[in-house]
Amino acid sequence: MCGIVGCYSLEGAIRDVDPLREATNRLLHRGPDDGAWWCDGRFFLGHRRLSIIDLAQGAQPMASRDGRFVVAFNGEIYNFVELRAELEGQGARFDTHSDTEVILHGYRAWGPDVARRLVGMFALAIVDRVAKTLYLARDRFGEKPLFVHESPSKIVFASELGALSSMPGIERAVDPEALGAYLCLNYVPGDRSLLVGIRRLMPATWRLYSHGRVREERYWSPPARLDERIDGDEALRELSRRLDEAIRIALRSDVPVALFLSGGIDSSVIAESAVRQGKLRHAYCLDFDEAGFGEWDNASLVATRLGVELRRVVLSSSALEDFVAVVEHADDPLADSSALAVWTLAREVARDYKVAISGDGGDELFGGYLTYQATMYQSLLCAHVPSLIRRGMRAVASRLPASPGKVTTSYKLARFLRAADLPAGEAHFAWNGSFLPDRAAALLRDGDARAAARRALHELAQRHELTKTPSLGELQRADIGDYLPNDILVKVDRMTMAHGLEVRAPFLVPGVAEYALRLPDRFKLTRGGPPKRILRQMARAFYGVRISRAKKQGFSIPVHQWLRGPARGLVEDLLSAPSLATVGVLDADEVDRVKQSHMQGRAQCGFELWGLMVLIAWHRARVTSTTLPVRRELRRIAVPSTGNGQPDALAATV
Repeated sequence: MCGIVGCYSLEGAIRDVDPLREATNRLLHRGPDDGAWWCDGRFFLGHRRLSIIDLAQGAQPMASRDGRFVVAFNGEIYNFVELRAELEGQGARFDTHSDTEVILHGYRAWGPDVARRLVGMFALAIVDRVAKTLYLARDRFGEKPLFVHESPSKIVFASELGALSSMPGIERAVDPEALGAYLCLNYVPGDRSLLVGIRRLMPATWRLYSHGRVREERYWSPPARLDERIDGDEALRELSRRLDEAIRIALRSDVPVALFLSGGIDSSVIAESAVRQGKLRHAYCLDFDEAGFGEWDNASLVATRLGVELRRVVLSSSALEDFVAVVEHADDPLADSSALAVWTLAREVARDYKVAISGDGGDELFGGYLTYQATMYQSLLCAHVPSLIRRGMRAVASRLPASPGKVTTSYKLARFLRAADLPAGEAHFAWNGSFLPDRAAALLRDGDARAAARRALHELAQRHELTKTPSLGELQRADIGDYLPNDILVKVDRMTMAHGLEVRAPFLVPGVAEYALRLPDRFKLTRGGPPKRILRQMARAFYGVRISRAKKQGFSIPVHQWLRGPARGLVEDLLSAPSLATVGVLDADEVDRVKQSHMQGRAQCGFELWGLMVLIAWHRARVTSTTLPVRRELRRIAVPSTGNGQPDALAATV
């Protein structure tokens, strides 16, 4: 697991590499073990390394024997052993045991189609020094990030927005389109970032830059057709087999692996297979001081059954001291308050481990979110209740009492009613979002941002082709397209890599994910029934009814209570009139109305306030800050000149 930076100059040789080397060092947290760079004419690649596979020989940037191809990549290729055997059968000669070298030989053999062959999580860059091309690719679900800035003079890219935006010539201004959507969703959707001109390479996509021309291809899409012929026993056997295989290859590592164990269905199912197949000793569970927020008891039952030591990590309000650091490491603004929980857990795990296994992706693949049931009910509401009555239901939402607790019944009811007059496809994105479009627009002073906020949910529903009565599969694919890569996986990647920890999600291995998406709805969710039915069956076989009947908890923190109590000073600082004036696009009076409504207990607006606080702290870090990177020496990698024979080593250090 690593961080990469690169440049392809379109106007001759790169003259000044210092800004690119400094940008590479801004990714020190992603790769604290080593750092190196390579530059030749129009191309630069920089790399920070977290050593996990082939600790001695896997350094990057790495070149092919003949010097033609040079790669820098972030991630892990789980099936590199199988790909290596296939490539050796075609005559490839390997000098290391790394997955990086497999990518190099794979690109020579298969060209841009190499991304389709890779199983794992990755963002990679390959320079072809003969063809003078730059190839970028990203994994299927977007587990690993890649930001790109294109200009007439150059293409620059990096694993994180902070590294990319630090480079000279890149404007650090807020994108109004992205801002409007962020206020509605708590994350920036699609391929945008909140900075003008910086875009994400989309998941499951490769791009080839060549002499001013660009080719792009989406090499994978979630399957849309269900296989109704599958019966229950067959589904359990096949899913178990595929999950075992996914975990087997995901456990490949030259360093020990730990478990993230919440006590919920997903991580408990993953844990059983991982412990059975691996040499795992420790599991980590996040717990809370506040009652009703943690799942320690269930996690303890699972750990005892599996025979692993469970380590308790307690999240208290003192973690709010890390709020600014969490925002900075989240990179693009991410208002998912559970990022603080993942940050706290990752920091403790990273004291003893570099790699952990998690259950991420289970909700999207097996219909686990409460939002899926809510959208089904919304479809019925829109079909049978006149719009005038639905608007009245929305008005009732603001008058419901604000009760304390994690996600209380009254809170869920208020969230449902406030979106009663939205089409089902738009309401689906509102359940996990922040402000509804009209409220988000009222918070903004910029006309373009206001317009973007008003149409944000509508455009998102259109882009994902959600109908008036979306099916479960359509909702799952919509979440896989936006909520998963731009919220859930961003949270996991940035919060864990902030501490030099790699987290692997076996559910997202294609063999498991594609099978899960093809399963008929009856194996996932039926109206009124418990979600993730097939995973609950597996959990019951492993642990009994207590785990199989566990309700979804998630990593939600006591955000409503904390903002009224221990975080009050932070709220007043970040949402003060001077702070809002610095950002310049928010209406201070409207923000104050939201703040006072929450602080005085008239409404539960904790998630909305958290999003505004994140925005202000992000603006300080990404737009107004001039913080310099940590100064670390980077090794320069020398690559043989193409056509000068076959050197003995892949790359030399000078």
